Amino acid sequence: MNDSTKGAFDAFDEELNLDVRERKSAQQRHNDITDHLVTIGLAISTFLQGSFARKTMLKPLKDVDMVIRMHPRLEKILRRPGGPAHAMRLIREAIAQKYPDAQFDVDDAPAHALQVTFPDLDFTFDLVPALDEEDSEIVFIADRENDTWEWSNTRTLNRVISTRNQATGGRFVHQVRMLKSFKKDHPVLDDTCGLLWEALTYEAVASPLEHSQALADTLAHAAQAVTRAVFDPTGVDDLTADWTVALRSAYATALADAACRATEARRLEEDGQHAAAIEIWHRLIGDPFPGAEAQSAADALRALAAGSITSTGRAVTSPRGQQPARPARSWRTR
Repeated sequence: MNDSTKGAFDAFDEELNLDVRERKSAQQRHNDITDHLVTIGLAISTFLQGSFARKTMLKPLKDVDMVIRMHPRLEKILRRPGGPAHAMRLIREAIAQKYPDAQFDVDDAPAHALQVTFPDLDFTFDLVPALDEEDSEIVFIADRENDTWEWSNTRTLNRVISTRNQATGGRFVHQVRMLKSFKKDHPVLDDTCGLLWEALTYEAVASPLEHSQALADTLAHAAQAVTRAVFDPTGVDDLTADWTVALRSAYATALADAACRATEARRLEEDGQHAAAIEIWHRLIGDPFPGAEAQSAADALRALAAGSITSTGRAVTSPRGQQPARPARSWRTR
């Protein structure tokens, strides 16, 4: 049992980590696919995108997004009508050559990717054909449904998130994962996209902060931010463009309540009331976060004498719980 809020957050962080063997398998398969496609002259290089690439993915690992930078000699033919679908056929033939047991588009046929299922992996690879823009991080990714090549700054997003993670001492991506876990436990917020939480954390956390402080700051910021446009960390796409007024209001209300409880937990942590703070975070985030030790009757009675009561109903010696432990009387004796 962790006896400090920091210890509880460390355990929470560990609980959210991807399975080490799966992560290594994904990285090795990415390298092997890259080597093969480059060797046969189909691609000049590849890179990962999405939450796996940015290290903000929650377990379990379900899919790995891999962008294939097609060889420039193919661009002329791939720019013709049917080019995006042709690019995927070329990649499919190359993968089938190296991995005869691989299957394609089994669960889904994404517009922008060729989905590959390998019998020895429990997760899929989405292989995204792309054409480069000269001297730029920009790529144009295939869309086989609309037969177009769509502009994408996914490499810029990878770089921006990596830079912010370095500026926070490597804590940023861990804190994003924590907030994604938080939103999963809240039905009102669960349908918000993962990139939104990267954006909100990006706006709120720019320096090394303890996890509890980063989450409290982000939730307080988010309660206000969702009432307006929220852009991805590159500043290009409004992630809330299709939200209704009613939806914004529902999100803001849920986040304001969460921010209030997070602030209470932070106050209690500052006063050394770690069990009470942990109990609030557990109630707020859900089971991945450790629970607190039960309070004894003797401790509760001592706290009731002069402290306060938290939003979870725990008596604490700190006066900074949600309400006073000894409310003032509406009458007096003489």
